[in-house]
Amino acid sequence: MSERKTFEKGLALYSKGKFEEALIHFESLTDPSFEIMKHYHIGLVKIQMGLLEDGLKEYRKIHEVNRVNQGVEYDKFMFSLYINMGSTLQVLAKKKGKELYNEAISCYNYALQIEDDDARVWNNLGNAYLEIEKYLDAIKSFRKAIELDDEYPEAHYSISLVYESMGNFEKAIEHLETALKWKSQNKIILNRLAGLCFGTGDFSKAKRYLALILSNDPKDPASNKNMALILYNMEQYEEAYPYYQIFLDSDPDFQDPEVQGIFDDLKNKVNKQINNLK
Repeated sequence: MSERKTFEKGLALYSKGKFEEALIHFESLTDPSFEIMKHYHIGLVKIQMGLLEDGLKEYRKIHEVNRVNQGVEYDKFMFSLYINMGSTLQVLAKKKGKELYNEAISCYNYALQIEDDDARVWNNLGNAYLEIEKYLDAIKSFRKAIELDDEYPEAHYSISLVYESMGNFEKAIEHLETALKWKSQNKIILNRLAGLCFGTGDFSKAKRYLALILSNDPKDPASNKNMALILYNMEQYEEAYPYYQIFLDSDPDFQDPEVQGIFDDLKNKVNKQINNLK
């Protein structure tokens, strides 16, 4: 079988999820003109098999390959490679240590040297900066992503995390509300908005965001707990109590002394109100 047919067979097997068989075909390639494609696709297969470090090693080998006589559109190919490397490094960094975020940042910057108008890459770069608490660099990256695509909810969500970390809750809420325009039922966004509004004392708005979640998922434990806490702070004890009961039914072993203290006080206040009506 020719090298071209071997490579194409490997691609066909990869597309069908037959990773081990695809790996055999890619590893058998010996023609120097396939060297970049060989390492790239071996890396892809190994990552799909959960072998992230092995996949990353294959990606790194591409830096050592002479680009001459390679049968690929080199810049386009390297752009994709650097994005894949950066994403892999970010996943590994969560397990192996934050120093890998710096390598991920380098990969995204290499990609942006090739093509600097991809909002997705700027967003990934911002997330890598966020993980190592380089907040100003993260904001610059997210702003660039939003400049390129204002209707990119992930970038608005990500930049809200930076502003929250910096204590700028107003800006965090502003960007989350923008993200909500395109992700109107997203529980993560709604819960974060409710939490930020609750933390800044805007209980009515926090209540409204939780109500949106509960309208679609009335038994959601976190939302019922948070709704009970918000209504407690609004001194709406009787209204809070059913949400507390739903939460308790879903998590009877809940243990948080501070929150449990609030709920104990809630029960006492409701019982007192009931007794006063007798």
